[in-house]
Amino acid sequence: MLTQLKKEHKIFYDAIPFLMRLLPLTEKPRHWSNSFQFRIRNKIKYYNHDKKFLKELKEYDIFILSECVPNAFWKNYLAIETFKKAVKNKPVLCYLDAYLENAPRHKKMLLDDKDAGISRYNFNLCPSPVTEITNADRSNWSAIGIDLTKSDLSPVKKKEFIAVLDFSQPGYEVQRQQQQKALQKLNIKTIALEGRYKIEEIRKIYREASVFFLSFPETFGLPIAECLACGTKIFTPESGWPMSWRLNKNPESWANGELPDCFTVYDNEDDLVNQLQKMRDSYDLEKSPQLVFNTFINHYSTFYYGDVNALQVVLDKFEKN
Repeated sequence: MLTQLKKEHKIFYDAIPFLMRLLPLTEKPRHWSNSFQFRIRNKIKYYNHDKKFLKELKEYDIFILSECVPNAFWKNYLAIETFKKAVKNKPVLCYLDAYLENAPRHKKMLLDDKDAGISRYNFNLCPSPVTEITNADRSNWSAIGIDLTKSDLSPVKKKEFIAVLDFSQPGYEVQRQQQQKALQKLNIKTIALEGRYKIEEIRKIYREASVFFLSFPETFGLPIAECLACGTKIFTPESGWPMSWRLNKNPESWANGELPDCFTVYDNEDDLVNQLQKMRDSYDLEKSPQLVFNTFINHYSTFYYGDVNALQVVLDKFEKN
């Protein structure tokens, strides 16, 4: 989107480790080794690298950190406050999977742990105006969508009917077993995601799949967008699981909602078997993916093309200052 707006920019893929190392030694880190000696060795090891890196960063006028909730707000995880001082309080924005004020459960957990809130960043960006709820006040956040047009994700003819199970998640074993049993009953070829993948590898799987099963509730769910971009239909046991995709004008927190037919919601194992069988029997390897993609674009165009106008408004706000 920045390229479309002809804004000079650079992506720093090693920014997160840098911000972790920037944490003062006097503060106990979160999700790092608690060994004081390890942290000293790490700071010494990367001292010249980080000094040069910070010098380069200081040449920029605005910073957009790409992170997720709650990581972006944890105390003693990313040294955002230290970084702000180092760059002389230039604006630091955060592009999140969800706007924190639209995620009251996450917000409560952060506040209970005395972590940071939305004021930590000068402005907040996110893909969708909806998470658990939606918030009418846009004074300190904006939904700018997500641009997948250069991602090589598009509806392609499928070679065969394949289902993909998302990574398993603790606490949702029953739902995953239900999905596995239904697929086994119908003898549907299945890929169960596990371990780690390069981005090219997992996107290849998404392109090959006809069906993608959610394994737990998503705040936004980048895999959902990437699968739909490939014409891969999403199956979910509850319409509230893809919470940012609900079309209700005022969705309730963690409640079910309205979804278009690029999603299939099932009630139980028998219902899942029936809906899968119905889909497979009528599935056209070439036409069906295109229909899924068309529905995706019809309802969520900014989740594929992004919203450059919304991003421009945000940048204008800071360029004027």
